Amino acid sequence: MINIERRKHYIYLEFSEPYTREKFFSISNNVLEICEKENFKKILVNIQNMPGRIMAMERFEMGVQGALLFSHKATIAVVYRKEEIDGFAETVGVNRGLSGRIFSEMDKALEWLGVE
Repeated sequence: MINIERRKHYIYLEFSEPYTREKFFSISNNVLEICEKENFKKILVNIQNMPGRIMAMERFEMGVQGALLFSHKATIAVVYRKEEIDGFAETVGVNRGLSGRIFSEMDKALEWLGVE
């Protein structure tokens, strides 16, 4: 399931399908379009229920793509399973200008975004 919601001060994206590069790029572009048209500056991405694992090269691609699309346009918090977080995608994105962080707890992600 892919769910994109416009919430009071941010875009909420829930992704609970297996990761594919094509889906990730397509959804990222859709979210960017919404942000630009409707002036959203904050995004919360929930991938806690995404089945499987994201491999190292995929994490690298996610960080690069996130930075290419969203640097200086939006702040992104990602919520993922604690046991899967290694910080690689975050480091790749941040090193390329992305304002983003990965969390294992929804409330901490919301607090960091400053939306609830």
